[in-house]
Amino acid sequence: MEKNSLNNLEIHSVNLDINEDIISSLKTEIYKRSKFQYNSNVVNIPNYFYRFIGIKNSEIDYYDNLYKLDKELKKIGSSYKRFSEGLDKDISIRLQNVLNDIWAKVAQMESLDVPTIINLISDNGLFPDLPNKVLLQQIKNNLKGLIEYYIKSSKALDNQNIKLIINYIIHWIKIYSKELFQKFDYMSINPKVIFYGDISKAEVFYLILLSTLGCDILYFNPKNSGTFEEIDKYNAFSKEIVYNYKGEINPFPSGIEDRIKTTAYNAKEELNKTLFTDESGFYRPWQFSDYNVQAVTLNTTYEEIYIWMKEKAYIREGWKVKDSTVVIPNMFSKVCGTHEDIDIYWKEINEVVTQKFTKFYNELPIMDVVHLEYGKFNLIYPNNTFSEFNIEEMINSAWWKYKELRLGLQKNMAQKIRDLCLSPVIINVEQEDLRDLQVDIFSVLINLDVGVLELLQAYDYPEEVPKIIVYNNEENGNLSFEDCIMLTFMNSMGIDIIIYNPSGYNDIENFIYPQQYDVHRLENVSFELHFKKYVEKKKSFFGNFFHS
Repeated sequence: MEKNSLNNLEIHSVNLDINEDIISSLKTEIYKRSKFQYNSNVVNIPNYFYRFIGIKNSEIDYYDNLYKLDKELKKIGSSYKRFSEGLDKDISIRLQNVLNDIWAKVAQMESLDVPTIINLISDNGLFPDLPNKVLLQQIKNNLKGLIEYYIKSSKALDNQNIKLIINYIIHWIKIYSKELFQKFDYMSINPKVIFYGDISKAEVFYLILLSTLGCDILYFNPKNSGTFEEIDKYNAFSKEIVYNYKGEINPFPSGIEDRIKTTAYNAKEELNKTLFTDESGFYRPWQFSDYNVQAVTLNTTYEEIYIWMKEKAYIREGWKVKDSTVVIPNMFSKVCGTHEDIDIYWKEINEVVTQKFTKFYNELPIMDVVHLEYGKFNLIYPNNTFSEFNIEEMINSAWWKYKELRLGLQKNMAQKIRDLCLSPVIINVEQEDLRDLQVDIFSVLINLDVGVLELLQAYDYPEEVPKIIVYNNEENGNLSFEDCIMLTFMNSMGIDIIIYNPSGYNDIENFIYPQQYDVHRLENVSFELHFKKYVEKKKSFFGNFFHS
């Protein structure tokens, strides 16, 4: 049977046992999974439907693994959905009106007849227009079967509850089905859903429906089983793994837990004794030039900015060298407002901008608008499921502009470009498809200007940390989307970044997720405050005489 003709068969989902390596299990193509088979009428789709309740080891590992799983599955594109704040409950007024008319007709029946309800919903055009008509019919049949199952298994029949469940499921079928099933090839990669947190009855039934259509479903709840205990208490539809440790339902992780909290700054002599140990050692120039770079952004107080800014990387809290990787503590801070004494404000900025290896920008934007590099992006990251982002291909390409930089630096830059494309920390302001957003990021990062490259080329990792300082009074332009992509990249390379905004208006907040940087608010705000170099006032002879 031809590969594409399998999609004309009815799906019979088979819930498999998942391996310890969850990502590997989910990435396995359907035809390579056990129990995959088909005949002239039915295709067996081996899939996974698991509920993971509680926490196996530590909370940090739990949320790190969730983040990694989500990051890997995003490579699939629209066939993957993650729900960490429930499903969309905003049913349109038009849809609600049609459903109300249907329920008015149902109310005139002697008993609740599910096939008639499904037919009325179908006759009113509420099911999506999927190209696979066999799959569309199966969605209707499976939904009918699920509702009948719920009615038979319910101790006390509640028509209002059934009405609510059906309304929501129809809404979700309309808004999610096209993306989930559009590229569904019955031999290749099936749709996948991760649901995290509390879950309602209607949401449980929707996940069960998707599972019967061959989707992989993983439900995570660190606290309890929720409504699954009521609906699937005998594990008829899903399999449950319960861990002993229970925790609160925290927000879904936006990154791996790698930010370092600083302690209060102690006497410098004591700090030096702590850091200058046999383990840290003394370093020769460029000893780590070929090492991998892992930047960890310090959470500091405002006062600490001006302490840590002056310290070399190996003096800073959190510096370490391990497994050919240098861990560099750096800063990414925004300072909103000014001091009441404006001279103190200018003095603090002056202390920063006069540091070694510092680029200062007070005319914005920093970056020019770049041409979107779809062709180049497709060469090194083909638009295939689970394709690899080919760093070597990128570095060896004729269009790679950074060949004059030292090779170790080029490799680090390429790795960070890959990481930022595959796991963006830039806000998707335009609500683009993930791949379009990735191309935006990629296009900026392969076209960095000379000033930025000079900072990286001069960076001997244990020594002075290069800095980008931005003064944004919004009179000389503003930070752009491209600027923020560049800043997140430089932050990932271990560069210090400080944004001074005397008005306190949003700039990086519009484009960069807030977990990536600190915000410090001073006591005053000032509008249209032009930058001024600080010049220390000289005391007069009599001033010195009377204050001596």
